Amino acid sequence: MKKAVVLGMILLALGCMAYADGVTVGMDFGRTQFNVASGYSGTDPFSATDAPSEIYQGWVGPTGQFPTGQRLDMQFAWSNDHVGINITDYVGNGGSAADNIVNAYGTLKFIPDMFTAYIGEFNGDGWDHFRLDSAHPIHDTNNNNVGRFSGWGLILDVMPKDSGFEAAVFARLPDPSGQKNVPLVNTQTIQQALSQYDFAASYTVPNTVKIGAGSTTFGNASVQKASHGNANRNVFGYAQLFMVPNLTAFDNFYYAGFDQGTKMTIYSDLLALSYDMKPLTLILAAYFGQNNLGGLNITAGKEALPSLGSPDYDLLISGGDDYTAWGIAPEVIYNMGSISLGLYGSLSSTNISDFGLSYQIEPYVKLNDFGVRISFLYSGSTADNSLSSWEIPVLIDWGF
Repeated sequence: MKKAVVLGMILLALGCMAYADGVTVGMDFGRTQFNVASGYSGTDPFSATDAPSEIYQGWVGPTGQFPTGQRLDMQFAWSNDHVGINITDYVGNGGSAADNIVNAYGTLKFIPDMFTAYIGEFNGDGWDHFRLDSAHPIHDTNNNNVGRFSGWGLILDVMPKDSGFEAAVFARLPDPSGQKNVPLVNTQTIQQALSQYDFAASYTVPNTVKIGAGSTTFGNASVQKASHGNANRNVFGYAQLFMVPNLTAFDNFYYAGFDQGTKMTIYSDLLALSYDMKPLTLILAAYFGQNNLGGLNITAGKEALPSLGSPDYDLLISGGDDYTAWGIAPEVIYNMGSISLGLYGSLSSTNISDFGLSYQIEPYVKLNDFGVRISFLYSGSTADNSLSSWEIPVLIDWGF
């Protein structure tokens, strides 16, 4: 009885706050995927034998594609003219902790509509004022998250109202929730601090173009390999066009590897297009880069390689040699009102021998009123002795 009373009080408080000035409460049943059935064909890359004949069922499919698993998230935000707070909690996220606070930061509006400071934890979907993402509703492509400010730290943001200009700097700090009773576990050296800051700026001409540039790091210095020294840095730039009605297009380029002891060339360029013809929508992402797989799912013969989340500084994929990689990912969506029919595909490869051509195809139907998407995904490669897989995922995505 006590639990029911406490639960009722919490729901009543949330209901009242939902109508209070400056308070926002929300929940997403976001990108929750359940695989009704999945299986393999070809050769098992881990044992060099025939693939298992069993049919599987569960939260995560054999392709390891995002999204995988279940994710419920709850958001709370409050602000007034001077301060604010934002909290995002994930309840399950493809194998992560059952309950995890991913965003928890305070806002200080030192000069309203001009200069704001944010301090705390920025994870989950990050602080994405300078990050670009393709319009693919599920298999979105983001060029290794370049432009995202994420982690623990302090963000100083200058964004004069109605000016179209924004500039920000992010000072990364160690996670304060480290091991207890261990000296210096939550600290960093000044040398590390000077290496792991992010900064970026952008300017928007309304209904015409947006340009941006900056420099961010891949990870924190404290978790990089000893051979890498400080956090790996990149410089990036992008241009986004708005001048053509119903067309969204951008090109995002970054360069890295210049900060290593042995200089190497790492670059990645992503072109993304989306054209809404109502009811038909056409989407395309095209990628080309060097010493980086660009977040693509490429398979090399008996060795299944997961999508990389950062550049290949150690050249592990090629055995120590420079290489290039490319990929294209088209998608077509036809909206019929209550349902949408879609077809997603991708092709990707490298110039490394024996990798072949990796491909995916996924027809699907979405029940628009319910946020439910049912598809059939087939993934394979032309490489010798490669493993192919299939899955029938049901994906749920809605929120308030």
